[in-house]
Amino acid sequence: MLSSLEKIVFLAAVVLATMLALREFLNKLKLVSSGRNVARWDHPGQRLSQMLCKVLLQTPVFSQRPVTGFFHAVIFWGFLVFLGVTLNHAAEGFFAGFSLFGHGRLNALLLFAANLFAALIILAVIYFFLRRYVFRHKSLDRPSYQSLIVLCFIFILMISFIFYEAFKMYSLGPLRANFLANWTFAHILPEPALISDAAVIFWMKFLWWLHILIIMAFGVFIMFSKHLHLLAGPINLVFKNMGVKAEIPLINLEEQEKFGTPQITDLSRKDLLDLFSCAECGRCDDVCPAFQSGKALSPKKLLEKLKTHLLASAPLLHANPAELKKLLGEVVSEEEVWDCTTCAACMEVCPMLNEHIAKIMGMRQFAVLMESKFPEEFQTLYRGLENQGNPWGINGDTRSDWAKDLQIPLISAKGETDILLWVGCAGSFDQHSQKIARSLVKILQKAGVDFAFLGNEEKCCGDPARRSGMEYLYQIQAQQNIETLNRYKFRTIVTLCPHGYHIIKNEYSKMGGNYRVMHHSELLLELLAANKLKLQTAPPTKMTYHDPCYLGRYNDIYQQPRLLLKALNGQEPLEMTSSKQTSFCCGGGGGGMWKDEKTGERISHCRIAQAEKTGAETIITTCPFCSIMFHDALSETGRDKIKTLDLAQAIEEKLC
Repeated sequence: MLSSLEKIVFLAAVVLATMLALREFLNKLKLVSSGRNVARWDHPGQRLSQMLCKVLLQTPVFSQRPVTGFFHAVIFWGFLVFLGVTLNHAAEGFFAGFSLFGHGRLNALLLFAANLFAALIILAVIYFFLRRYVFRHKSLDRPSYQSLIVLCFIFILMISFIFYEAFKMYSLGPLRANFLANWTFAHILPEPALISDAAVIFWMKFLWWLHILIIMAFGVFIMFSKHLHLLAGPINLVFKNMGVKAEIPLINLEEQEKFGTPQITDLSRKDLLDLFSCAECGRCDDVCPAFQSGKALSPKKLLEKLKTHLLASAPLLHANPAELKKLLGEVVSEEEVWDCTTCAACMEVCPMLNEHIAKIMGMRQFAVLMESKFPEEFQTLYRGLENQGNPWGINGDTRSDWAKDLQIPLISAKGETDILLWVGCAGSFDQHSQKIARSLVKILQKAGVDFAFLGNEEKCCGDPARRSGMEYLYQIQAQQNIETLNRYKFRTIVTLCPHGYHIIKNEYSKMGGNYRVMHHSELLLELLAANKLKLQTAPPTKMTYHDPCYLGRYNDIYQQPRLLLKALNGQEPLEMTSSKQTSFCCGGGGGGMWKDEKTGERISHCRIAQAEKTGAETIITTCPFCSIMFHDALSETGRDKIKTLDLAQAIEEKLC
């Protein structure tokens, strides 16, 4: 179909487009390579297979947005089909009437699939145009010319395909599999007698070139736009974190000279790859408690700011890295960094598995350890941890006073025990949380459990220090606790607090502390299943369950508390709008328990409002932090008819 000159032009265009795209790809690769190396090469087969599964099935995009996810998946699946169509079109340009897939059933099947997806893709383009530019979704904070260009590209590709195939029918006749072209041929194009052979050839060539050039332009444009996530995203999925959720690397405080991430080059290569993988879909903002309560932090904008800075810093990365801006204060505001509760909701819903918290924690560590900059309220937190071994700063010698009348054996006196009860600072010093600890102790005694506790030997697990960036104090607390625990014999540590559960189970191992750890909801379910607990039968009450971030998202414990509540109440708990994987944080994590929320609505108030909408009379929690936050929120908002209880308290009330 093409003349000799046109074939030369086509080949030249292919070479030019490839060179432009490859040059920009190498530029981006150079930017990513400027970050710190991170070891993510373990389990290569598993990484690759999981990536292919997610990409081919498009499972991540359906999360939270099934309709949008469907149309996104349609475009991707259509792209795979049109790879074959486009290759076939290119071959037709060089060899008229030639088909890479023959002229039999395989070609008919491809043609049918292409028609089906062309129709669906046109619907998808209309849907995305309306969603972004007419009824703009709240997560899309501004119109994007890049998205408009891509939508135009996709629309033109589909239309050029349909009309090209329709004009082919003037010479080849209608094809059953090509129903869109058939319809176009019958209803839009003029009768065959009214159009000359020369006009048919002209329009076929014009549409052929239009389709091919748009494909080339698309390939180049992707490298310069946010749509680079089409390429970077699958690579990012391969290098996902397969270990502890939102893991914080252990800092060598004695040998390292620089802590945290003062500059863009201090981020890891995975962190920098995240920036180009971000699709700016806004799913992270939809679930972020800080953003949803009107605070400065937007996980999406955080990545956007870092990417913009990385691109602008390209000339300095190797020539003069000392001239790079500081991330904290110059690229990202301090308010944004301290607004984060480390709840990991953003990471849970991100289709690209971007790791927002790693970047925030790096900036926090730099602020605290290198510049001594942190919220004023943390002075009390750090002073209490350093002097008394607890964030409240209460005399450490009174840690076990709450249990004086309960006759709990000390492991130092007992020597060996089955269950070592880790009470935690909240259960030891906060009057509201002490009731939870007392309820759990009474349940364990009733069930005849062999247990003991550390008493005054227990120190803070270190979570408030670590999540607020004070790695130095965390390591001191952790090391003291590990030395204490290693002196005694026990089978299992049982914690009241998900924060203690997570850090002792998943993070102490990096410092030599390897233990079997259970949350009290897991132990209570075991005791109930073993018929060691008997509950009174009573009419069910309206209960809703709040999933603590560090129990649910961080450790996948969702069902155990619900099974207990069903046994306790005779029915499933009422679910809030945001529950399980998308549970809305109480606001107490990441040091939030000790920090004032100076902007927007209090996060705990937002969560209480969600609970109220269920019509529940009681909010059940399995975390002392959540319980404290909700107890205060109910009082502050005047919702006196709703009460909050820990699961242990609710069970103790109905013990036979």
